[in-house]
Amino acid sequence: MFQLPTRPTAARVRTWRQLQRLGALPVKNSGYALPHSEAAREDFEWLRADIVAAGGDAMLFVASAVDERADQDLREAFRSARHADFVELQKAAAKLARGPRRQRGPSREAQALADRLAHLDSIDYFGAANGPAARAAVGALLQPVREGSMTTTDDAVLKTADFQKRTWVTRPRPGIDRFASAWLIRRFIDPGAKFAFADSLAAAAAGRKRAVPFDMFGAEFGHVDGGCTFETLIARFSIHAPGLAWLARTVHALDLKDGQDGMPEAAALGRLVEGLRQLHPSDELLLERGIEVIEAYYRSRPPEATPAGRKGRTR
Repeated sequence: MFQLPTRPTAARVRTWRQLQRLGALPVKNSGYALPHSEAAREDFEWLRADIVAAGGDAMLFVASAVDERADQDLREAFRSARHADFVELQKAAAKLARGPRRQRGPSREAQALADRLAHLDSIDYFGAANGPAARAAVGALLQPVREGSMTTTDDAVLKTADFQKRTWVTRPRPGIDRFASAWLIRRFIDPGAKFAFADSLAAAAAGRKRAVPFDMFGAEFGHVDGGCTFETLIARFSIHAPGLAWLARTVHALDLKDGQDGMPEAAALGRLVEGLRQLHPSDELLLERGIEVIEAYYRSRPPEATPAGRKGRTR
């Protein structure tokens, strides 16, 4: 449940759009609901922080319906909302399929539909009836996707030499953003980095010299300007490497439920991440296994495209 000042309206629009991306269900005009999970709670915590920063107020509840009928009604409301989205997506895919035949690769329109599908899959919490048909319609349009480019800012670029032999601290029960961030830290910033867990910034600093909090509320390395922590680290350290833009798109789509930057395979990686969270009760082991999964996924990246008229060079 939340409230925002009536002016400026930009904060209200931004909050509404984020609720839409999360697939949150409006309940009796009093609040918004998501099925209870660690990921949902994390999403709402970030949204609450944004609302407070905009001068509003928000409260987060864990609740259950008193009777089974009300619970079933909520589930059906979630299915109905996603069903309408899948029907619209299937119609768009069918219309595109009737257009001119493509000679090479997926069109920009087909990739946009694939991004929408990845987003809908990530918020299809109870299995909407038309989901399989929409997936088949979009899948028929796709061929391997070439990697795009990602730009980073050169402002206040940090030196990796200043972050060696540090302990990086984050919240318990890591997920996709913290898996990828820890992988990035080990691979490009500090190969000897150690990781620890704490519930708050104060707890992160307690008893730890030169601790570096990340993906925690109030930490320097967190969500910035609509991006996830993984993207923040890439920008702050100005990291450039083959396949990094491709990986950042997937992490962004899964962590922020943002279909505009999604990828078709994001849903499968998201299910693997949730499986790891269920399999490993130890946060330390969970993060190490998550780093391995990101490394494996990174190695499976598609080959980079070479601009037309130029030959590839080995560096």
